[in-house]
Amino acid sequence: MLCPDCGTENFAGADNCSECNSDLFAVENRSLDPLEERLHNDHVIGAVKPDPLVVEPLDSVESVILKMAERGFNCAMVAFGGVLVGIFTERDVLRKLTADFENLKGAPVRDFMTPAPEALESDTPLTFALNKMSVGGFRHVPIVNEEQQPLGVVNVKDLLAHITANVPDLFEA
Repeated sequence: MLCPDCGTENFAGADNCSECNSDLFAVENRSLDPLEERLHNDHVIGAVKPDPLVVEPLDSVESVILKMAERGFNCAMVAFGGVLVGIFTERDVLRKLTADFENLKGAPVRDFMTPAPEALESDTPLTFALNKMSVGGFRHVPIVNEEQQPLGVVNVKDLLAHITANVPDLFEA
């Protein structure tokens, strides 16, 4: 559904435009099918794994990579004073560190993280999260509370696992 104010393509059933936050409810007031309704009413926090990896900006790249490996995580959220300031992903390791890791492993993670990542609040509908990831090309999206404190990270695999586990009756033949 196109936003009449800014022209951004949004998921059918979205209440607000993902770009300008304009009210879309009046634009397309139609009944949602059961899957659309469930995706629109479920919040992204339900797909977030507990106990996220949160590191400090001055932590060394090597220590963060080791923590990611130990916990089987593909990323770490970087917080300063309890507020999200960046995200460091496996993609950052491959693109920014691989060529000269021995000389860079002691450097602070802040030098290689993605600063000020786009984040979603815990009550964001799954439809909005999926749209944000698709439009932005994001593999990982941090989930924060109203004070921008990190709560977790969601990725496409987590979203799909959550959807199939919580809406199995919609996928039965």
